[in-house]
Amino acid sequence: MFRVSILLFLFSVTVFAKNIHFLEEKYYEALDSTFKKTGNINFLKNSIEISYDGDESVLKYKDDLLVIQGTETEKVVDLTQKPVVKMFFILLKAVYFDNREIFESYFTIKKTKEFILLKPHGSVSSYIDVVRYKKINNKLEFLQINLRNKDRIRIEEIE
Repeated sequence: MFRVSILLFLFSVTVFAKNIHFLEEKYYEALDSTFKKTGNINFLKNSIEISYDGDESVLKYKDDLLVIQGTETEKVVDLTQKPVVKMFFILLKAVYFDNREIFESYFTIKKTKEFILLKPHGSVSSYIDVVRYKKINNKLEFLQINLRNKDRIRIEEIE
């Protein structure tokens, strides 16, 4: 019975898991520098996991918590204290699953020929300037988040 339970668990995790290989580009205004990394994003049933190529740590986002697991360490971050980081994960999930309800909760949506433009309203507008994204045939061409402090994050799905 134990083996059957384990097999059902593993099957259910893979059924609900969706994975993308991505390129992340971060620009920091204060440093006037751009940093690039590649990795994988796993969209699980109730969480998101991000791992970067060449890095042993894994970021696990669920609800208001971000768990950063290293090979021998674990750090838990309360994202109610870090709304920009929390919004990054909310946007990532909403874009990937085309969740219009989440978009409308935080943004005004405008469709252009090239991409979808999200203008924040409410408290989100105090730290996010604008969000742009484009998907073609369920593939994320890009998600770009421009922050008020002139920093920006861009995610592109790669093969």
